[in-house]
Amino acid sequence: MSRRPTPFVATVVALPVLLGGCGIGSSLAGVHDAPTERTDGASISSDTAGEVSERVIADAASVSRKSGKAHDAQRKEVLSGPALRQVEAAVASRDRTNRSGTSVDDLKVLGVSRGIEWPRAVLATSRTKDVQYLHVLVARSADQPYTLFADVPMAAGASVPALAPLEEGAPVKLSKAPSQKVTTAADSWAKGVAFPAAKKAPKDVSVSDGFSAALKKNAKRTDRELGKLADYRQSQAIAKGESVEFELAEGGSLTFVPMTRTDTITATNKLKELKIEQPALKHLLDASKVTTSLSVRHAETVVFVTPAKGKSRVVAASEVLASAKGR
Repeated sequence: MSRRPTPFVATVVALPVLLGGCGIGSSLAGVHDAPTERTDGASISSDTAGEVSERVIADAASVSRKSGKAHDAQRKEVLSGPALRQVEAAVASRDRTNRSGTSVDDLKVLGVSRGIEWPRAVLATSRTKDVQYLHVLVARSADQPYTLFADVPMAAGASVPALAPLEEGAPVKLSKAPSQKVTTAADSWAKGVAFPAAKKAPKDVSVSDGFSAALKKNAKRTDRELGKLADYRQSQAIAKGESVEFELAEGGSLTFVPMTRTDTITATNKLKELKIEQPALKHLLDASKVTTSLSVRHAETVVFVTPAKGKSRVVAASEVLASAKGR
């Protein structure tokens, strides 16, 4: 009579995540002196854009992370778009956001939208501790204030191509979905960082940035740690919600895209239980272990540079635990 193998117990400390900012980019093309010649193309002046950015980013950095109707209303006064989506996810999951602190240093306006139409947008950058951030501020109409639409840490060594001079303004599109070119780039990137890896790596997008490399590395480590106890998969997809696209001076675009990462663990008959160590994940599951399967979703904001020629790439990204199901 043969003995039946005893199922093992595995532990999930934390699924692959971006560990809160990747450091200051070694260069930031686009942080440059504006030419002395002035035009009337920009929606607001560079001085006004700087003043508004400083106020809104400071307010957003210290916005309440508590639950409740009053706190929800306060957040919606300051935040919008992907920034609001991620903070609300963090409130629900009790996860940490990618912001490393509330201080805002070395603020610089990189671009403003062109023309007198609404909505209007401002692209800015600042530093908090050793992390460089990209910010997008949006005002939807003349009677609505600017809100922080995106607040995303840059990857180490990443750079942002120049936009049109501040006095001219840059074409900006705020839409319910990215343009077809950006959608294609996002879909290719999702294929490039998926696990298990695709048989053919996409050729139109780079996955060598810090965020993409960390996703791929951590996915392999998670799969290796689970071994034959469970099957592990990771996928990415564009999420419902608004994106904002800034036209670059040399063609192409810089686009902030809401995305969702899904990690799935399916137990084999060799697994007795999967212990959950991550506090936020235990809170969402209301359990400290699962025995059959685990599905975890992260709300992401991924910033793509889609050049006129050459490969698209990620220059900034953030994520926060949004939801989880287990049994």
